[in-house]
Amino acid sequence: MRLVLTLMLIATVFNSYSQDQEVEEDTIKNRYIVGLLPNKSPNIYGLALGLIGSEVRCDKFYTKKSHGLNIQLLGQGFFTPFYVFNSKLNWSNYEKDTLTYGDSTDVKRVVHNGLLISVFGTFSEDINGVSISPWMSMNHKVNGLNLNLLINSTHTMNGLSIGLYNSTYKTNGVQVGLVNQTKKLKGFQFGIWNVNNKRKLPFINWCFTD
Repeated sequence: MRLVLTLMLIATVFNSYSQDQEVEEDTIKNRYIVGLLPNKSPNIYGLALGLIGSEVRCDKFYTKKSHGLNIQLLGQGFFTPFYVFNSKLNWSNYEKDTLTYGDSTDVKRVVHNGLLISVFGTFSEDINGVSISPWMSMNHKVNGLNLNLLINSTHTMNGLSIGLYNSTYKTNGVQVGLVNQTKKLKGFQFGIWNVNNKRKLPFINWCFTD
């Protein structure tokens, strides 16, 4: 296992270095079948594999997308354990209904379409599909299943969110965990303590109106 991680680290560093030699934006092509992470390519179709995701690359103006299976052997969450104690994880205190990405409402860094697996979690703009991690996940928007055993922190969740602590600004679907918090809910919450825009209840909570 140590040898595999070492080889992956070498490949990741080499991949990042080789891409940094590309000068023109238009010369960066899509990756097919397999793409090593992090990657400047606007799209990876197939398997995206690396120690960390392309989320760490914020030096390009366009969105980087993975379509298929995205495996991050560590994940960006490995570098930011302090986020567990960050108040920003509580999206239920957020006051804005619109999503923003940096300085623009249009430009996103990373979008995952398919299955994302990360050991320590990921920080992504949009996930369309399934996100799985035994640690945590911070996202702007998830459409599908967000299964991160410790923390799910998402602005807009459309689907099912499962974790010890689930926090969103808006949830259309179901939250399952020990503590569930959301500013706007259309669906159900199942947990020891559940908070939404209508009420606070143990075990089961719900709301279907704004």
